[in-house]
Amino acid sequence: MNLSAAGGRPTPAAARRAAVLGRLSLALALPLLLASPVLAQFPWQAFRFLKPAGKIDPALVTECSGLAQSLRYRGIFWALGDSGNASVVVPVTADGRLAPGWSGPVRIEGVRNFDWEDLALDGRGNLIIADVGNNLGRRKQLMLHFVGEPRPGTTIIRPARTLRVHYEDQREASPDYDCEAVFSAGDRIYFLTKHRSDKRTRLYRLEGASPDKSNPLRLVDSFEIGGMVTAADVSPDGKLVAVLTYTSLWVFEYDPASGSIFRRGARWTPVFAWQAEAAAFDGNDSVVIANEGGQLYRVSLDSMEKVR
Repeated sequence: MNLSAAGGRPTPAAARRAAVLGRLSLALALPLLLASPVLAQFPWQAFRFLKPAGKIDPALVTECSGLAQSLRYRGIFWALGDSGNASVVVPVTADGRLAPGWSGPVRIEGVRNFDWEDLALDGRGNLIIADVGNNLGRRKQLMLHFVGEPRPGTTIIRPARTLRVHYEDQREASPDYDCEAVFSAGDRIYFLTKHRSDKRTRLYRLEGASPDKSNPLRLVDSFEIGGMVTAADVSPDGKLVAVLTYTSLWVFEYDPASGSIFRRGARWTPVFAWQAEAAAFDGNDSVVIANEGGQLYRVSLDSMEKVR
């Protein structure tokens, strides 16, 4: 950009060029936005454009779809990619760098990444890899792989166990039985559906842990959430559950008595982060969001509106 000699301010010609380039960038980005899954979920004026706080190297994870805060290693998050990626989990810092002590991704031996869509941690310190992507609702074999948190220096690890799961109430193929959000609370594992026919989500709970047969997912509750659910996570103290859609972030209070997250208090904020598909608490007071490109964003709970 040309600067004036006096004050370092842009010349009128340079300012005009910058304005034209800005409008051109918006014109080029708008069709991509409208073609993305965020279309028509919320009015434009509701968007809260988030500022990136870091980025995961695409050499480590491409199309990030799952994120979980480590229970064992302070300041470390585990990330994974969805279908088309290798069967690996990656330890990263809050700004997206490879975590100190690891040389790269950790390969999960003996399992295939058919459609890994989320990552959670149970109360025993196991990573739960949720291979539950089901875009057309026709998939018959949904799976959870349980892996102990890999220690620094680990490059390969095998799952401690794998469970097959199915929706107890599903009678026919339907895209409303897709799922990209799994979390563990109160020693139970929960699933939130991603709908295409409406703006609701259904909350299911895993019933059973048989290694020899498929285990049912039982309906617990449902909620008009305003869009497609893409991720969920529970706070370290187990009291809150963050739920991400393409255009909003919700934080619900978990109700141990009913197993529901929709019957107590809630916070909400509109967000826009270019197809965000992963979320994890960072402590109990903020949520880290990752989009498919690996950009990381942070939202504090204090900045969210209480809606009930």
